[in-house]
Amino acid sequence: MQVHCANCQSEYFADAALDHPAECPTCGRNAAFGSSDASGAAASAATPVSGHRLFGRVSDRISRAAGVQKLQGFSLGETFSEVFARHSEEEVERYFAIGGPDTTPPLARIDVRWPKPWVFFRAFLIALGTYIAFVEAWQQFDNVKLIPCIIFVGSFAIPFATLMLFFELNVRRNVSLYQIGRLVVFGGAASILFSLLGYQVASGAKLDWLGASVAGLVEEPGKLLVLAFILNNRRYRWILNGLLLGAAVGVGFAAFESAGYAFLDLLQHVTFSTDNYGGTTLQLNDVEGMRQVIMSRGLLSPFGHIAWTAMSAGALWRVMGKAPFRLDMLKDPRFLRVFGAAVVLHMIWNSPWNLPFEGKHLLLGVVAWIIVLGLVQEGLEELQLAKAASSLEAAAHKH
Repeated sequence: MQVHCANCQSEYFADAALDHPAECPTCGRNAAFGSSDASGAAASAATPVSGHRLFGRVSDRISRAAGVQKLQGFSLGETFSEVFARHSEEEVERYFAIGGPDTTPPLARIDVRWPKPWVFFRAFLIALGTYIAFVEAWQQFDNVKLIPCIIFVGSFAIPFATLMLFFELNVRRNVSLYQIGRLVVFGGAASILFSLLGYQVASGAKLDWLGASVAGLVEEPGKLLVLAFILNNRRYRWILNGLLLGAAVGVGFAAFESAGYAFLDLLQHVTFSTDNYGGTTLQLNDVEGMRQVIMSRGLLSPFGHIAWTAMSAGALWRVMGKAPFRLDMLKDPRFLRVFGAAVVLHMIWNSPWNLPFEGKHLLLGVVAWIIVLGLVQEGLEELQLAKAASSLEAAAHKH
């Protein structure tokens, strides 16, 4: 069948039954089938990257180094243009009623253009409002029973909103909230346990000289290992699925870890006293440090564990395609380059080198999200090509 390349505009012939996107013989980029079903994404892919020319060059170099597509047709303003638009409660309810056996839309109904997420912002406002309410209640009533509420809600607020963003980026709409929630809880807890075992191995291997940077070598494999339990679930075979499932594990890990650090800070400001009747009284001398830990880690969470695990999982799903998982896939450069980037970003994140105003973490976060968005673009193209092939196959059956 005739294939049109959205990158160099050349045309050639390829097999529509391929399990993977056909590569353009001219430029080497995955090409878009020249059908009306794919026209939206193809047109989007042909649109020049908006933004400053310097940022575009830096972004292209990052994408090239990680082995992902450079961003084409992505506009930050256009992507988030629906954030402040009016949406009814019924629309929100329908938005989440997807992913089950009877609620997954067919491929033909999937919109393969760049998504315009908006639910994540509502989730953020709800979580933020709940956190503020608990903090105000603590300041008003000085009830120590509110402290676990502050830690739990504060640690999950921004990670949960970021997870909703990945939920919306998964335009295939085939992963339910039940599956995501299960992976956040189980995946987050299991990845922390795997990482603790990894730290013991690292200590035995005399890697203590790396200091806190050893976390990149320990925690990234630990989080990815959790996803081994769902690798061969063919319901979730798309790149966008891998990004979402990886983000779910990253959210669980980030939130549980933040809660642990907040609790540790709290313990440093707790004193116990005994009254005249032998009873024990707990006194919190300061909770501002705990709140600062929650706030700083929460604000940076979208740029750390969540993005790193999402990009690693997305790259692995990209290598697997329709095939069942094999260990030799972990040696594939398309996975190794992205996973290596996640490890290096994590190691630099934990290094003693810093910039004012969290500049180091923000720069590293931008790098991570350029890679994530490159994988999102590849995921949209994967769906676009599958949708075009499905339409051609359906048309052939009619004749």
